[in-house]
Amino acid sequence: MHTASFQIGELALLVGPLGKPKERYIQVLTEAGRFTTRFGYIEHASVVGQADGTVRATNREVPYAVFKPTYLDYVMSAKRNVQIIYPKDTAAVLMWGDVSPGLCILEAGVGLGALSIALLRALAGMGELVSYEAREDFAKKAQHFIGRFFGETPLNHRIVLGDIYDGFEGVYDRIFLDVPEPWRVVPHAKIGLRGGGIILAYIPTVLQVKTYVDALKDAGGYLEIETFELIRRPWRVEGLSVRPEIWMFSHSAFLVVARRVLKGSMPDPSDLGLELGLEKDEPDEPLPDFKESF
Repeated sequence: MHTASFQIGELALLVGPLGKPKERYIQVLTEAGRFTTRFGYIEHASVVGQADGTVRATNREVPYAVFKPTYLDYVMSAKRNVQIIYPKDTAAVLMWGDVSPGLCILEAGVGLGALSIALLRALAGMGELVSYEAREDFAKKAQHFIGRFFGETPLNHRIVLGDIYDGFEGVYDRIFLDVPEPWRVVPHAKIGLRGGGIILAYIPTVLQVKTYVDALKDAGGYLEIETFELIRRPWRVEGLSVRPEIWMFSHSAFLVVARRVLKGSMPDPSDLGLELGLEKDEPDEPLPDFKESF
């Protein structure tokens, strides 16, 4: 829950020194805790009760700003031994997955729990998120990581220790996959994804994409299959210098999205041309020549 001022047990982000903010520290505020920086320390007690964005000075009188960490701050500052879905991709997952409060969502491949946090925030305490994880150590770390962000374990989240390739229980509105062989989930999704539901896979390599998309097409019952990647290019704006940075956040993974269509409601493809009033072998009408219009 977001509060107006800092409270004991909440996360706080220290950024500074002011003017040259090169240090960033995220900690859970405690009564006896302190931020230790290159230029002295700041007691947690001096932050408690203060507003978000307040400025506190170290014991050496060097000022630092204190913020409530954003999702981006929290996820990107985490020490991790497992790959995460990066925020630039997470934003697209939420949009192309059309996540909204009240949905019933299945997630496979929890990892650190970064995507789980984003999905739970989008659900806003309504609906349910069920996360499958094959490794017990990852499941425990993810549960701690998610609970630390929210202050407690969300009531609408459940981590299931199991192999998603063996199938899953229940029927869902959305399925999100971050597993090495997502094509092995496709047969189960035909049963466990509601009509009109969206299945989205996060896939590192193009060979995996090819195998997965082929599996969707061979299985039938999936339409609007789309594959894309996202590239983020920062810009430097300092005085008269306005230019792109010499580096960028390039390929991290492909996103493959598809929608479930109920087989019993699909017309015979051989009838589609007649229903549209077209002869099967009739060529497309040529496009008009617009050259003379300009």
